[in-house]
Amino acid sequence: MREELLEQLEEWHEEDEFEAIVDAITEIPEEERDYVLTSHLGRALNNLERYEEAVEQFLSVAEEGQEDPLWHYRIGLAYYYLE
Repeated sequence: MREELLEQLEEWHEEDEFEAIVDAITEIPEEERDYVLTSHLGRALNNLERYEEAVEQFLSVAEEGQEDPLWHYRIGLAYYYLE
């Protein structure tokens, strides 16, 4: 099921269906979300211009993101638009 969900998230991203991504991931209890799902959620929130929420998501996985260039890019983007 996880692989199917990840494929669906990518498909929605390519189709600019960012709200569908947020809805699907937020249905999963927070304690069951891993780094990958949280990153997808943060990216979707950035694309919806919900930058404060995106920063919250990225900060919740900051330790795992330290070695991930995409994490740095995405949180930087959110902070940039928050000024």
